[in-house]
Amino acid sequence: MRYPLLAILFPVLLTACSDAATNEQAESTATSNKLVEAPKAVEIKNAEEVTKAAPDKATISSAHEQLKQLIDDQSCENSSQCKVLPVGSRACGGPSSFIVYSTKTADTAEVEKLAKDITALEKQFNAANDMMSICQHLTAPGAQCSENTCVRIEGSAASVY
Repeated sequence: MRYPLLAILFPVLLTACSDAATNEQAESTATSNKLVEAPKAVEIKNAEEVTKAAPDKATISSAHEQLKQLIDDQSCENSSQCKVLPVGSRACGGPSSFIVYSTKTADTAEVEKLAKDITALEKQFNAANDMMSICQHLTAPGAQCSENTCVRIEGSAASVY
């Protein structure tokens, strides 16, 4: 009973595989001939579709660069102006890093919002791409004002991997 069933299903499976290979060849040919075909416009129907799409690495890198520019000026007058904030998301959980910034030169609400956005983007990216990471808990470092600059207190936490 098994052999007649296999005899019927085997050609069907082979046909399905060859169709997939043909489709992959057609897609790669279309990709290599970008100048021949004009790009097709993608219509987004509602805002939910935008949030469901997983972000790419370029989007995350751009957000990190924006945060870096926002907190670039680390000048301070006292240590109470130096803050530490978790940023990003490891696939195993917890933040991927901590930033030190000065409340004297950076808008705290804007920095916190951007850090939360980056964390959300990384969580979506990790989930969509089945990412794996080390499962080591990073502890928040300390920060202080040293020579009118906010600095991470050495030895207070592990560095970013």
